[in-house]
Amino acid sequence: MKKSKVLPKNIYIDIDGVILTRGVAPALHLDKFLGYILENYSVFWLTSKCNGNSKSIVKYLSQFLLPQTVTLVEKIKPTSFQLDKTEAIDFNRRFFLLDDELFASEKNTLKKHNNYDSWIEINLMKNPNQLLYLINHKLFI
Repeated sequence: MKKSKVLPKNIYIDIDGVILTRGVAPALHLDKFLGYILENYSVFWLTSKCNGNSKSIVKYLSQFLLPQTVTLVEKIKPTSFQLDKTEAIDFNRRFFLLDDELFASEKNTLKKHNNYDSWIEINLMKNPNQLLYLINHKLFI
């Protein structure tokens, strides 16, 4: 019997550069991506726009996203942190961190916990189809 690969249980996502491109346009394949990760993982916001409450994020994103996409982002759980995003990560569970950039201190925390490879650097300017690629190659169940 072939063992299946153990995949992370949590996904932490930023808004800028992941959900929205630098021009605040929705990322390509966003609905498909959000539907997939919400179905297969526990998904958490990891953004300074959250601060323990997702309502402000939903309000902000509703300016840029279609109503069916807003319905998806409403399902993402809030986090809070003081300085570094890594303060909100549960290092006792496997995870992916999707972000376009991290501070050196956040990178160091990931390295300290042997989780640097859990960070997936998102670059929608360089690869506009990156969210679709993640579904098919990196985050597949």
